[in-house]
Amino acid sequence: MPLVLGVMGLPPVEVELLRIIVRLSSNLRSRWTVSESQSCDLLLIDGEGPAAERQAPPARFVVPMVPRHGAVATPPSPALARPIYAEELVELLNQIAPSAVTGHAAPSGARASLSRWPSQATLQCHPAHVRLAAALARSAQSAESLGVLGQVDAEVCRVFLRLLDEEGALVWVREEAIPAPRAAAAADARQHKQGLLSRIRRRLGLF
Repeated sequence: MPLVLGVMGLPPVEVELLRIIVRLSSNLRSRWTVSESQSCDLLLIDGEGPAAERQAPPARFVVPMVPRHGAVATPPSPALARPIYAEELVELLNQIAPSAVTGHAAPSGARASLSRWPSQATLQCHPAHVRLAAALARSAQSAESLGVLGQVDAEVCRVFLRLLDEEGALVWVREEAIPAPRAAAAADARQHKQGLLSRIRRRLGLF
């Protein structure tokens, strides 16, 4: 489920810009959606608007939008300067996401595989992430089996899987739905052997 970026008292042009950045950015570590009404994880408000007008929806975090004073000035934290820069919004959302997520535990008895290639932000979090992503692209893995393949600690893999899950880049598969490679190979070998013996018997007139 995506995290929700709420807006309150912002002009329509800024709301539309927020939607475009959230929809198109490849550097977000979690999925976000923009809402003007529902309860949200992060609420952006007009920092210059009257406090009485802020009948805002419930939010875990509230961040004001303030004017950008000069080319190099940085707004007080936490705040988002306007005009909105995509990289600053993405940085803010990536900072908020770990606190906003209540916890995405791996389903019991399940392995994960990639549904798409991870964002650059996720891949750059750890030197092993590219290698781990390549392993997940080949086959479904648990944190433990991924650690063995990637030669890293299982906790690194758990964090990586959580980041991938948050950005919607994983598909979870139950253990029982994954065919055991050795069992499948043995079954194929038995079928091949039985088919070969049947053909030999037919040629000898024994079947």
